[in-house]
Amino acid sequence: MNTEELKALGLNDEQVKSVMAKYGQSINAEKAKVQADLDAKTAQVTDLTEQLANRDSDIKALKKSAGDNEDLSKQLSELQDKYKADTENLNAKLNQTRFDSVLTEALSKTKARDAKDIKALLDLESIKLGEDGSLEGLDAQISTLQQEKAYLFDLGTGQSYKPAGGSGAKISSDLSAAMKQEGFNLTEFLKEQGED
Repeated sequence: MNTEELKALGLNDEQVKSVMAKYGQSINAEKAKVQADLDAKTAQVTDLTEQLANRDSDIKALKKSAGDNEDLSKQLSELQDKYKADTENLNAKLNQTRFDSVLTEALSKTKARDAKDIKALLDLESIKLGEDGSLEGLDAQISTLQQEKAYLFDLGTGQSYKPAGGSGAKISSDLSAAMKQEGFNLTEFLKEQGED
């Protein structure tokens, strides 16, 4: 979709601009979601690859030292503890990556001007990732920030400037008649009108 196609449909410049802005927002939100998913999957693949490489090297070491059964049991126990810790570590990293990607996607929907600035102001400890993929506790914090620090969000509330105007001078309709008189003085005429 481009501006020429929209103009061909009979939209004026303002309507085209509005449609393109909304289209751009939806594209950016989808792009952020895809990038977050890609980042999560890339991190997962990298961690799993490292974990497999470590396990392969550990198995080779076990085969070499298979001579003594007692040492083998001890090494096996140590490796099981290590694998358990590695698995917990990997799960924690995956959960953090998932949390970060969902948070980034949610912030893109709030029209935040800079998601990093917003993240710095959030109490991330009180935000929890629900099983359904929603962030519990985020909406209240975002609402507070939108009220207290509205400049961080593009809320589209373009307010037009209306200067405070004074009351217009009350000039009688006899101004034209007064101007026709000989010896007319505008200053005196306005003073007289102000006294009324």
